[in-house]
Amino acid sequence: MYAEIKKLEFDKILRILSTFSQTDIGKKEVLEILPITDVEAIKRLLFEVEEAKIIIERYDETPLTGILDIREIIKKAEIGSVLNIDELLRVVSHQEAIVRTIVFVKKVISLNLNFTNLKDYYDRLVSINALKNEIDKVIDKKGEIYDNASAKLADIRKKIRVTEDRIESKMQSLLKSEASRLTDSLITIRNNRLVLPVKSEFKNAVKGIIHDQSASGETVFIEPISCFEMNNDLSRYFVEEANEIDALLRMLTYKVGEYTVELGNNLQIFTYLDIVFAKAKYALANDFTRPNITKKINLINARHPLIPKDVVVGNNISFHDYHHIIITGPNTGGKTVALKTLGLLSIMVQSGMLIPVNENSETICFNNIFADIGDEQSIEQSLSTFSSHIGNIIRIIEKCGDDSLVLLDEIGSGTDPKEGASLAISIIEYLRRKKLYSMITTHYPELKTYAYDLDNTVNASVEFDIETLKPTYKLKIGVPGTSNAIMIARRLGLMEEICQKAENISLSFATDVSKLIAKLDRQSIELDNELSVLKERNQKLEEEKQKYINLQSQEKIRQNQVLREFEITQKTKQEEYTKKAENLIKELDELKKSAIFKEHELAGLKKSAKDVFYQKTAYKKVSNRDVAIGDTVKVLSYQRNGIINKELKNGQYEVIMGALTLTLKKDEIEFVTKEKPEDIMTNPTSNQADVVRTVKVELDLHGKRYEEAMLELDKFVDDCLLNNLEFAYIVHGIGTGALKKGVESYAKKNPHVKSYRRGNEGEGGVGVTVFQFR
Repeated sequence: MYAEIKKLEFDKILRILSTFSQTDIGKKEVLEILPITDVEAIKRLLFEVEEAKIIIERYDETPLTGILDIREIIKKAEIGSVLNIDELLRVVSHQEAIVRTIVFVKKVISLNLNFTNLKDYYDRLVSINALKNEIDKVIDKKGEIYDNASAKLADIRKKIRVTEDRIESKMQSLLKSEASRLTDSLITIRNNRLVLPVKSEFKNAVKGIIHDQSASGETVFIEPISCFEMNNDLSRYFVEEANEIDALLRMLTYKVGEYTVELGNNLQIFTYLDIVFAKAKYALANDFTRPNITKKINLINARHPLIPKDVVVGNNISFHDYHHIIITGPNTGGKTVALKTLGLLSIMVQSGMLIPVNENSETICFNNIFADIGDEQSIEQSLSTFSSHIGNIIRIIEKCGDDSLVLLDEIGSGTDPKEGASLAISIIEYLRRKKLYSMITTHYPELKTYAYDLDNTVNASVEFDIETLKPTYKLKIGVPGTSNAIMIARRLGLMEEICQKAENISLSFATDVSKLIAKLDRQSIELDNELSVLKERNQKLEEEKQKYINLQSQEKIRQNQVLREFEITQKTKQEEYTKKAENLIKELDELKKSAIFKEHELAGLKKSAKDVFYQKTAYKKVSNRDVAIGDTVKVLSYQRNGIINKELKNGQYEVIMGALTLTLKKDEIEFVTKEKPEDIMTNPTSNQADVVRTVKVELDLHGKRYEEAMLELDKFVDDCLLNNLEFAYIVHGIGTGALKKGVESYAKKNPHVKSYRRGNEGEGGVGVTVFQFR
């Protein structure tokens, strides 16, 4: 497809977008993004970005730190060129990023976030942990080769250490014995050999090999003959060490070569995800949304993305049933901005980007996007403004076809007004014969009259505030523009006599059509004012409604807070009572050994004592309204909403609450709302219980007493079921094993627990039990 990338400033958008990318490759590839014409592909791209946006809002962005550019490393490994240590560590970094990504995906799934379109990319990532382990055996995190990377390297380095110690010992001995002949009591290095700094007059007295001398000539650096052989051995060991390290790196390079396909595919996926999340972050930072790709253009509150948010004016760009819009009006009113906004947003959408419009906006997928905007006069080619515009229009006419978007700024300008207007009308006539869309700006009043006579063309204008003498930049579809020259001149102080004369002359020029247009303009303004009043009233009603909803919500929160405080107080009292009861039972057990007790009476006493602990808070009903099948009710003991499914005998009801089906008495439930039959038909999910809060997937029972832990576990499982979680982690630790047994026993008895297992190595091991729910 052809699109005016630079004229519509899409290249500037891409430069901004690249700053949101995390990877070096992503930053480069963002700058190469181009619009496409495949409708299904565009929809998929937009849904992917929207998913990424929601994930960032509710959790976090995908982890991409450590994704380095390893394309050259892959090429080297493919041809067997030995990789250095830094390059191998880049491969390790790549696998570490995959591990972080796997954790990220698990978290996203556990939060029940929409992951449909992006999940396929994560599923196609291939772990190369085996390769990472091979590299980790040889190279540490600091980039050093382990001594035990191979048996041969370990032996060589041992010889190096022994030889270095021997040389060090010998050199220290010579420093003492030859101290009077030395210029300094330090061992130095010359040509990778340990040497002594000997005074020049003693160079023949110290047996050895001269490697260097000082600039002054007063000191010569001598390798003692007694260390010569040892230094030779050390040099040989260093060569052997380098050869062995080279062999290890060659081996690792071969290993990397076995995974080049996986590494290449992973890198492509990470780069793609980087670009998707960059688009999402850009959208979040600027309140962009996803438009629907349909067969019409209806951009609601469209803003130009390069104009600051606190300055830009949003416009409704809607073609309705028209294909061509002609915008008239004075300069600096915003006509060109409206033109650029439509063109730029169209390119962004077809490049898989969200755009600055309100939700439920619609747009079309264009085959080409042409634009002739601004004064492109060329001094080198000696082209005038008119010639420059005509040259562009000739190119556009030759290339434009069906489903193209054509944007023409100040059509026919730069020449005689009559000829320019005639030429503009002729060009528009040609474009109208094609199945394309166009938006055209002009100064010529003749085009306003022309547009009124056409069924697929509509006038438009940008609003001008006569009071402030400033444009409002609001686009008005269906209303042609006016110059307002006489009114502006009057407000600026021009003599009233002159203004009045100008108005009389203007009226003499007016035709019946121009009078009709003026009348329609006045009627349009009146309707706009009425619509504004209605919108203001509607907004006030919405504000009042929201205020009532907020007050209702705050009252519910206050009531629940009071109940929670009461529950905490009761729990403290229960714990005191329980402790007293347990002490009493303990005393009775002691007395039992010396007295005659009936076992069933003792058991009954123990049960009564435990019942004190298991007392639940009694939530009182606020409403005594009768309930019926289909009603939404609050289950008082759970403080959750459910739906009445059946009416049972003895004043009991079957209530569906999330994944639970409960049998409750009438005084255990409270009426909330009545479901309308038509609502049930149109909203099949309406009989699902409201989820009041989001539950974590992990319960920590560390430090809890057995009875308290079992109560918390039971409540936690209820919350998991209400939130439709598939699994949960119960952290009980190791300790005496009592909590672990209690958790497993609970899992066996609870019909909603499908299975349970011990935690894996990365999940906490034997200190954790994982529940899988039905």
